[in-house]
Amino acid sequence: MRVLVIEDNEAVAKIVARSLEREGFLVDTAVTARDGGELGRSAEYSLIILDMILPDGHGISVLKGIRESGSATPVLVVSGEGDTDTIVKALDAGADDYLQKPFHDEDLRARVRALFHRRHLSGPATVACGNVVLNRKERYATVAEKRLELTSKEYTLLEYMVVNRDKVVTRADLLKKVWRFDFDPGTNMVDVNVSRLRAKLVRLGATCRFEAQSGAGYVFGEGRA
Repeated sequence: MRVLVIEDNEAVAKIVARSLEREGFLVDTAVTARDGGELGRSAEYSLIILDMILPDGHGISVLKGIRESGSATPVLVVSGEGDTDTIVKALDAGADDYLQKPFHDEDLRARVRALFHRRHLSGPATVACGNVVLNRKERYATVAEKRLELTSKEYTLLEYMVVNRDKVVTRADLLKKVWRFDFDPGTNMVDVNVSRLRAKLVRLGATCRFEAQSGAGYVFGEGRA
């Protein structure tokens, strides 16, 4: 399997490459946003490691371009920017995880393994709720056999809700399982993303919907408001 590392710091790129090679990956590197974006959209990679500060642009723009191309390749951001606002923006733009520099080699490798574990989940290849069907291998969803246009994070959110359908899921659960936060970043990103996803489901006539539970979180299932 091949991994793309988009990182302009040669020393950091070498450290990351060595860690990934120990996990059995072939590693390509890019040092600019332009080259990284072009390679990242090529669908040749099993994983992308992305820095935020690049000489010709910001990693958020690279990430958005990759997701807008339709790529669902897992993206792990590895960056010296550790403020909550940047982390939230990266995760909302489609990053699957965020690791702040400096980092321990073991932490990087563990996060990479976790991303592949989540991507190659055991269990059914598809899950469904009413006429909402998710293809877990290809990471896309349909409503009444019509493709649902989702961001990477919206897909992860929908998958988590479908797997846990008819259960009360708290905002804390979603922050930890979907956004990988072990703390509340003090934003309304959960509610914003739920609202956006709910509107997309309604637009296509989904029979499963979100229902807000006052002071608790959300329930997803058939016959909901």
